Amino acid sequence: MSSTSESFTARLQHVATQPNASRLATYERLISELLQQPSSELNREDLLGAASAYLRYAVFSEQNSTGGGLVIGRQALTVLEQHAGRIAEGYESRRRDKDRMQDDEDGGIPAIADRDTRRQLLENALDQLQPRVISFEEQASSLRMQLASLLEAEEDWNEAARVLLAVPLDSGHRNVSDHLKLSIYVRIVRLLLEGDDPVAADMYLKRASMIIHNVPGALPSQYRQQQQEEGQAAAGSAPSSTAGEDAQGDAQEAGTGAAASGLKYRLEDPKLLGLQYRLSQARVYDSQRRFSKAAIRYHELSYVAEIDEDDRAMMLSAAVTAAILSPAGPQRARTLAMLMRDERAPSLPQYTILSKVFLDRVIRPDEIASFEKLLSPHQIAELAPASASGTSMAATTTEGARGNKSIRHAPSTVLDRAMIEHNVLSASRLYDNITLAGLGALVDLSPTGAEDIARRMIMQGRLKGWIDQVDDSSTRSGGGVLFFIDQERRGEGETTAGGLEATKVESSGGDGSASGGATAESGPGGSAGTGDVDTKWTRRWDQQIAQVTRALEDVCQRINQISAASILSTAKGIVA
Repeated sequence: MSSTSESFTARLQHVATQPNASRLATYERLISELLQQPSSELNREDLLGAASAYLRYAVFSEQNSTGGGLVIGRQALTVLEQHAGRIAEGYESRRRDKDRMQDDEDGGIPAIADRDTRRQLLENALDQLQPRVISFEEQASSLRMQLASLLEAEEDWNEAARVLLAVPLDSGHRNVSDHLKLSIYVRIVRLLLEGDDPVAADMYLKRASMIIHNVPGALPSQYRQQQQEEGQAAAGSAPSSTAGEDAQGDAQEAGTGAAASGLKYRLEDPKLLGLQYRLSQARVYDSQRRFSKAAIRYHELSYVAEIDEDDRAMMLSAAVTAAILSPAGPQRARTLAMLMRDERAPSLPQYTILSKVFLDRVIRPDEIASFEKLLSPHQIAELAPASASGTSMAATTTEGARGNKSIRHAPSTVLDRAMIEHNVLSASRLYDNITLAGLGALVDLSPTGAEDIARRMIMQGRLKGWIDQVDDSSTRSGGGVLFFIDQERRGEGETTAGGLEATKVESSGGDGSASGGATAESGPGGSAGTGDVDTKWTRRWDQQIAQVTRALEDVCQRINQISAASILSTAKGIVA
């Protein structure tokens, strides 16, 4: 032990002989003098040694950690934490001031101003505190939040989140307001997202969603009812009015308890917490590839006036990207229409591909490559490889024997899947039907892979059509035809690509089908609507057959006429 630590320890032991009324003031004076000493007089090792002695003799001594002296020990630990934070923050602000930096280069900066030293001091305090954490629970929480702030400043996101996760919020030994809980949960979610752990972030986001409706002013009115219903369904919470009153009461009680122990939590404004929660929610949806929900959340935030204009532009850009990557179908169509009506959209770099997706145009490879440069890593992440069936393997072997390039059986990335599904949907606007081989050539997949994509979209209700699986084993080319149900845009608002809906057949026979006593043939589901659709397509098929038959008859008549004229001219020549 150095002479400084020995001298400081001796002074602490002398203070222990003083009465309770004067001990705390002496402890505060000693720790203030210790932390303010410049590094030229008190280096890092000596400071950490003296701080450890302070914890041992002033905080966790038998005299100050049991019985009536426990109050002295708690307040002594609070004094250490507050003075360390205040001195370090003061020199941090001075370090940012270029005019004062020249005055601080002579070694006059205290060792506690160094982040590594302060971090080590806080970690040592938490280690010594661990066996007595129940008696010093509130002080331990304050130390952890201060340590998390240091780690966050060093961009050690996952470690900062781990420190905050250890803060006891439901221990039963103290009253913690929902406002403070929400602040910590939202902060944990943000740190986990920065640390690229969306799964854990989603778990704590759900915890925040259970209590956010108890914090008045955290969410706008349109969100409050939705969040309250989700919270009641998950935990059976009380109505929002009662919950809001309880939250205010909890906050007052927590504030009173903090003031009594000398601690003051700097709680963020509820509206700011609500914005951070909503942004975290959008980022979680985006990270989990739930792009439809992410696009809606980002677009809502892009209209919040309290957010900086540049940040709102970034959120609008994120909304456009998420909408383009979302599964092709009616829901994406509505989101695209909403974004296209936004007057700020033409200024975005994604506007060209946005307009093409909106208009159901086929996206070309060069356009996809340009769009890919604007995406985040998780938006172009590789998908799990799909297992190839026997038919798919045969198709690949045949194509390889012909000397053509290899054919893929499934999308390879998140972007690839989104663009393939969009192009399948675009094909439904161009054709009444298309062979699976032709569809595969359009989307750069094997016929079997194109069939899998189309079948999945039909099953999920994102594409209206049916597949005629023709047996074409002789060519092994994936025989089959994909028929698209007539996709007519109905209404003024349904003018976007992908806004597909099944043909609506009115019971009054508006499309020529019989009504009243007539009975439509039911489809597999046994519903009248399905039968009407099948009947309509049967009539259309009959009309096409009739047109081909008439054209064939015309050709035959012309051939007969030409043949008769030729025979007649030959006969006239012979007679002449």
